[in-house]
Amino acid sequence: MTSNADQLERDILRVFRCACQQDRPDIAEFMLAALEKLDSECVNSVASNRPLIDAYRDLVGTCGSGRS
Repeated sequence: MTSNADQLERDILRVFRCACQQDRPDIAEFMLAALEKLDSECVNSVASNRPLIDAYRDLVGTCGSGRS
């Protein structure tokens, strides 16, 4: 079962991705900050299975897509 904190992180990641798709970097930045805060409070998470890491991967993918 997913804990409330896990669900919150997944919901924030979903909103982060939506903001990116809608070209709202201001909202995306706010959501990324929320993920960073939640991640800093988490002690029992696998590094590769965290919403914050997924958000960072999304950002890297955007930078590597040739968009300028």
